[in-house]
Amino acid sequence: MARIYYREEKLSGQAFENSIINLQLFDFIFSNTNTNKFEIEPISSNSFFGLKKSKKNTYKTVKISRDGRNYNSAEGSFFLPQAIIFYDNDDYSFPSKFYFIAKLVDKIEIRKCNGGKNVKWFQIPDLHQEVTDPKIISKIENTILEVKKLVETTHNKQIGIDKEKKEQEELRKIEKICPDLNEAQKNGYKVLTEICINLNSKKKDVFGFIENLKNYDKDSEYFSTLNYVMDFLDDNRIPFILRLDWKAGIEDLEWLLKSSLKDNFNLTIELPNKSDYKENASIANDNVFEDFDKPLREQGLQMGFIDTQSDEYIIVLHKISEKEKVKKATNEIGYNYYEK
Repeated sequence: MARIYYREEKLSGQAFENSIINLQLFDFIFSNTNTNKFEIEPISSNSFFGLKKSKKNTYKTVKISRDGRNYNSAEGSFFLPQAIIFYDNDDYSFPSKFYFIAKLVDKIEIRKCNGGKNVKWFQIPDLHQEVTDPKIISKIENTILEVKKLVETTHNKQIGIDKEKKEQEELRKIEKICPDLNEAQKNGYKVLTEICINLNSKKKDVFGFIENLKNYDKDSEYFSTLNYVMDFLDDNRIPFILRLDWKAGIEDLEWLLKSSLKDNFNLTIELPNKSDYKENASIANDNVFEDFDKPLREQGLQMGFIDTQSDEYIIVLHKISEKEKVKKATNEIGYNYYEK
């Protein structure tokens, strides 16, 4: 299921709130779970005097879209809200029929939308409509209450897990202290930072992080210093060293590259998107990286890859003219550099 798009951060219809669907429950779900997809089992309920059992009407699938950000592309400027998405049939990137609750500023609204095979992402702002059908609202209410139950269950479990994790972290600190990272490796990370995110407003934060960086190559949690660095970048939303599983969707590659172009190079470049490929295609499909690299190279940029001997692709976006420097810096941090 792809993201939800608006033209701007503004309600398209009327704000909605009742005793079940309201901003408090919306925020509760977002604040208390990291799960982004829920599969809802059919719910049985006792009917009159408990003589019969009937099934409450719920949607099969619920997805959590955590964006809440502006997005500029060749197709125009958009706002991607935080949203809870409901649908029964996952038949296309945008299902044939889906519903969503979107948060814009401090209000929510319920919208419906018809997707399908030929629907493109940039058409979504003009396709979704207000929901007024009481049956649909009731179905969404039943579903979001089930999500609430699941969130409460996992949240309580997570409290126990977090407590145990914190205790283990404290124990590790007592048992061992990671050694300092050697100057050659630090220099490698600094050179990559200077080349790859020179225009990023968080560049100083990254340099400060590197200056105090330890060696995590033998750490039982991170396994390598590079993993520790990438976790820091992910946590701080810095699109620098881009990590993608080999099964990742093409839209994930597009999203990461566009974020890197915008934040690090102040550029917007038209890239291929998911609709250009077969359904369920992944970044591992033939020619995907070559297709994305072509428009980048036309602007003097390219993708470079850090070889970690794993089933992930680790990507750095840099100027073509800086390739040899990036290659040397990659060697300094302990890895080989390659191109597609």
